[in-house]
Amino acid sequence: MSMTKPITIEVPENAVAMVGVDAGTFGHELLVAAVLRWFEEGRLSQGQSAEMLGMKRGEFFDLLSKYKVSPINITVEELEEEFRRG
Repeated sequence: MSMTKPITIEVPENAVAMVGVDAGTFGHELLVAAVLRWFEEGRLSQGQSAEMLGMKRGEFFDLLSKYKVSPINITVEELEEEFRRG
């Protein structure tokens, strides 16, 4: 079982209302957005991303699809290098 650590962030007073969700959902959606961004940037792997969100890797793939994020986070240059190496 993984341990969690609460963190506090400051948002504008009306941020939760602007998004139209409750505070718990707002916090979860912030985490999802951050993890998806870090995954896109290559800062997190698929496995790390799934772990941060408390889900299985297959569920993370479903999340990527839902938000239209490519499951392949490799640059064109990296892909070309892979093809050159065979």
